[in-house]
Amino acid sequence: MSRSLLKLGTSSFARIYWHTTSTLLYDNSMIQFVLIVNRRGQTRFARYYTHMPDDCSAFELSIAQQCLVRKPGEALFLEIDTQTIVYRVYGPLYFIVGCDQGENVFAILELIQYCVELLDRYFEKVTELDLMCGLERVTILFDEVISGGHIVETDRERALAALAEL
Repeated sequence: MSRSLLKLGTSSFARIYWHTTSTLLYDNSMIQFVLIVNRRGQTRFARYYTHMPDDCSAFELSIAQQCLVRKPGEALFLEIDTQTIVYRVYGPLYFIVGCDQGENVFAILELIQYCVELLDRYFEKVTELDLMCGLERVTILFDEVISGGHIVETDRERALAALAEL
């Protein structure tokens, strides 16, 4: 066997590599921010896991506009500078995740789907109004799933348990 890294498998949320010396190595890619915006480009939720830009509202509007102008047949991700922007549209809401370029975009698409399912279960079909009125609950939910830019919880029941305590 060679001394190189062997890729054993890829889950929806984390890539773990097994080294021939039996050491686990984790991919260092990380999520930089999560945005939820409406079709008018208004931010309904924003969470930053790295440094915040100097002008958050201008940054968020710029990212949102680049996603809003894309046609339905185009890819659900785009690269801007050193970031990969991954988004999905659910009704009038755009769920946008900014991550490092090394991140697996399909895993991020699965993360977005997972978070939408969690929000739907908690709010019983989440709407824009739910996000605005229940902002602290949305923040708690995302903090349960993502910590420090890395996905830490993939079990739906445990992620929702933090909200049940409120």
